[in-house]
Amino acid sequence: MMSISGIKPAPGALSQVILKQYGYKLKGHSGLIYPLIIVQLFSSLLAIGSSGTMSSGNDFISVALKTYTGDALLFLSFVWMIVVTSLLGSQPYRSIELSVVNSQAVSHASNILLILTYAVYAGVTSTLAAIIHRLMIAATLKENEFLFGGLHILPQDILLGIVAATLYLILLGAVVYLIQTFSLCSKGLGIILWIGFFVFGFGNVRIFDINLGKVLEFYTAEASLGIFSLKVFCTALLLFGSSVLITKKMEVKR
Repeated sequence: MMSISGIKPAPGALSQVILKQYGYKLKGHSGLIYPLIIVQLFSSLLAIGSSGTMSSGNDFISVALKTYTGDALLFLSFVWMIVVTSLLGSQPYRSIELSVVNSQAVSHASNILLILTYAVYAGVTSTLAAIIHRLMIAATLKENEFLFGGLHILPQDILLGIVAATLYLILLGAVVYLIQTFSLCSKGLGIILWIGFFVFGFGNVRIFDINLGKVLEFYTAEASLGIFSLKVFCTALLLFGSSVLITKKMEVKR
């Protein structure tokens, strides 16, 4: 391992240093990909037997409607993203990293590139795994069962699913990275932010006339992909930028 501690690269060479550090991290953390693949395959098998059932009938005919969903695949990808981003922003990892690269700018930039890469990878694999899940369901249907919609999967639908999943994962990674950055300042503050993340993000909490539990609707209720992408891009830029500013203030205090 070659240390570049103490070296301040020229502005023109900074991008090369960042890309080299990004490549080093991408190769060094390649093992993080395998748990995601295993979890997605395992959840696909479990999801075959899980379905929502609604039945109706009379004296002459009885109909049972079963609904299958691949939401579990995306949810597990979210969990994986939280774990990976938490690792990149943790204090032990930062301490080891800065012993090799004595530059917060390089550290943050390479970490952000890595998070974006993982988001794209998880978005692609979770969408493709959902398609495999649908094929597996079709293969297990009985003769008197029908799959509405068939197996006609349009390429534009696949692309839309990949883009949407990737954007959600980028947003999630930016939030978790900021929380971990705050945790560097104070572990107590980090715990409070983690609690707030789960409560306000997935709960139903009201303060006066503001429903803080519906914050995610600002993104999930958006029907336009272009506007949704713009919301995610601006939010991620703000969150990642805040993480960089926080660590700069920490350096000044030291």
